[in-house]
Amino acid sequence: MLRNSLFATGKLRQSLACVLLRSSTRSSSTATPLDAGTQKEVRHHENHASEWWNQNGTMGALHALNEIRVPFIRDGIVSRGTVKPGYVNTTKVLKGQNILEVGCGGGLLTEQLARLGAQVTGIDLGEKLIEAARDHLKCSSPELSSNVLYKMEPVDQHAKANCEVYDAVIVSEVLEHVDDKVSLLEASVRTLKPGGSIFITTLNKTIPSWFGGVILSEYVLNLVPKGTHHWDKMISPLDVQRILDTMNCQTVLVNGSTYDFWSNTWRWINNTQMCYALQAVKQPLRESN
Repeated sequence: MLRNSLFATGKLRQSLACVLLRSSTRSSSTATPLDAGTQKEVRHHENHASEWWNQNGTMGALHALNEIRVPFIRDGIVSRGTVKPGYVNTTKVLKGQNILEVGCGGGLLTEQLARLGAQVTGIDLGEKLIEAARDHLKCSSPELSSNVLYKMEPVDQHAKANCEVYDAVIVSEVLEHVDDKVSLLEASVRTLKPGGSIFITTLNKTIPSWFGGVILSEYVLNLVPKGTHHWDKMISPLDVQRILDTMNCQTVLVNGSTYDFWSNTWRWINNTQMCYALQAVKQPLRESN
């Protein structure tokens, strides 16, 4: 009896925290100004907003990445047992799933998840990127309009009004552009329901990744715009896992991947020396003893 009472108190405390977060959103009319480093990253990506949906341009590798990251996310969600049995092995396998994509850019991944039936909210700091995403949705994928919502706002602001709302949160090709990874991940996890998954894809912080993903891709082959990636912003999967551990998220899967530039294809490999995809599950609040 006491055990159940304490557990209920814990859940009440968690619910009150969400209410307070929502209240703070209503009382705060202005967002926190972006720091200089973040503004520089946003401008860099906004400069390529018009090219975002060109599969043969500088976003070609990002388009190709969907071939492995969409199944990774889809299968990861299905593995948690939250998908209704009737939708498994159908083209609308994610129907009923509420997903947040943090740093959605022009919407390449957002639309693909919506095609699988999910309700997807994409947020980004770049006004031009959100405009590109909305324009493509309206002009090229109007059938997905009821499944997709785009917002230009930082994830910490979004989390204040959306505490424990989402079944899954996606942070794909974002961490390598962020200085304060802990704050971004903490806010992302706050929006996630207990039992929900956070999916992350990014470059590892290794010499092979730096040489292949930066020197070769940006400065030799011109596959990616120069200045896109920075060594000091890369992070290893172990460090991401350690951060998520402090947020009560248990890492359940880490896959290594690499990009074959000669064929514009991505594939899974048996190490994380180049890039990696990670899934972690937010654990339910533990019962107090």
